[in-house]
Amino acid sequence: MNPVRAGVLAGLTVVTSAAVEFGPPVLAVPAGLLLAFVLPGQALTEAIIRPGRRDIGVVERIVLVPSLSLAVLVLGGLGLWAVGGHLNRTSWMLVCSVTAMIGVGVAFYRLQHATPEPAPSGEQPRFVFTQERLVKDVLPLTLAVLLLGVAGVWSFADSVNTYDVRVTSLSAAAPGPVDAEGNRVVQVTADGLEAASGPYRMILTGTTGRQLSRHDIAPDTDGDWTGRITVPSDQRVTVNLFRGAEVEAFRTLIIAAVS
Repeated sequence: MNPVRAGVLAGLTVVTSAAVEFGPPVLAVPAGLLLAFVLPGQALTEAIIRPGRRDIGVVERIVLVPSLSLAVLVLGGLGLWAVGGHLNRTSWMLVCSVTAMIGVGVAFYRLQHATPEPAPSGEQPRFVFTQERLVKDVLPLTLAVLLLGVAGVWSFADSVNTYDVRVTSLSAAAPGPVDAEGNRVVQVTADGLEAASGPYRMILTGTTGRQLSRHDIAPDTDGDWTGRITVPSDQRVTVNLFRGAEVEAFRTLIIAAVS
């Protein structure tokens, strides 16, 4: 790595580290992405690959940068966790920036002490795009970009569809005091019900498995229902919520007995 490239990479590391630690979100987010996925991998790539090496193509170098950056995040996080460190913004910033600066130093040192590698006779200039280089470098990289793009679009669409899925929950408030007949009143709430999937029914069973009561559930326009049920205080009551004609409960709630 020549002095200019080393200075640029080291300067970017310092600037992005400062932006991550002290900058507003509009600067911290892009700086954090650059520091996490590019700079450490770029520095390590320069440090690992022998200066002047010609048998590594563009695709290999491009893939190495994010791969090594992700490896730094994984191994750095595991190391911090192993020694009891805190995984926060500052610690992640230090892991990435220190690794990048070490890589820059190693790459610069290797270049200063490297012996120039003579180019074989008849070799094409390094940056001339021949047909062989086109097939070896450009086409695989284009295919990788297309695959990542398709995967990204599919992932985004799937996340939107998953976000729109309604989730049903069944919960209960703390039971009231025991009355003269040994019963308690409990407020039960069901959220996320769909009228098209109804009707809903709620069946209460006691400790012995005997049915105690049955309630028909009619959710409101938002898909919510709240009601009060009476349960014996000396039994563990199982509240089962059924959808339509299904015989298996899709939500279950346990109300403990009074000890």
